[in-house]
Amino acid sequence: MTTNEQAPISIAVVDDHHLFRSGLINLIHSFGPKFEITSESANGKEFISKLNDQKPDIVLMDLHMPVMDGFETSSYLKANFPEIKVLVLTMMEEESTMIKMLKLGIKGFLSKDVEPAELKNALETIASKGFYYTDYVTGKLLNAITDTHSNAAHEQLNEREKKFLELACSEYTYKEIADIMCLSIKTIDGYRNNLFEKLNAKSRVGLVLCAIKNKLVTLK
Repeated sequence: MTTNEQAPISIAVVDDHHLFRSGLINLIHSFGPKFEITSESANGKEFISKLNDQKPDIVLMDLHMPVMDGFETSSYLKANFPEIKVLVLTMMEEESTMIKMLKLGIKGFLSKDVEPAELKNALETIASKGFYYTDYVTGKLLNAITDTHSNAAHEQLNEREKKFLELACSEYTYKEIADIMCLSIKTIDGYRNNLFEKLNAKSRVGLVLCAIKNKLVTLK
């Protein structure tokens, strides 16, 4: 390899369905020499046992697996190998699950019925930018995440809106948030819509990303 050539993007595939895992590996091989499969595992525990041999750039992982699922594995990686980027490939999940994934440091998520071209783009984007959320957030929000200048939009929020945003970054439903804040669902809807406008977001996941970007909440 010459000095002008870049090392291939190393990928570990973690999925408990052998046929799907094999098909996914063959698909990534078809993308060309830019990508290299370094390991394949049926669950998180098996994957972690191989980390001493070689650490991949990206882990392409299912969420729902026996022995050690994607949530537990992501939590372990966040604490011990934060440089490894996790891309979840799963069936469509509830919004609360998306928020949980963001809190665990997962860098992107795709549906298992994704087109091959989008998977290739997601892998390339995570490797270059560090994240892939284009299915769930607007272009404006992506620009805010990658912008080195601070976003002062949070300065426009009042205390009640900040409290709502903090709760929105949890796994509470909007109804539960209304009960905690002793407000009606209609008032909570108003807070949500105001924050969508102020923070240039179009979904609850987008609000969470804004909160992370601007350090408005402490995610645990």
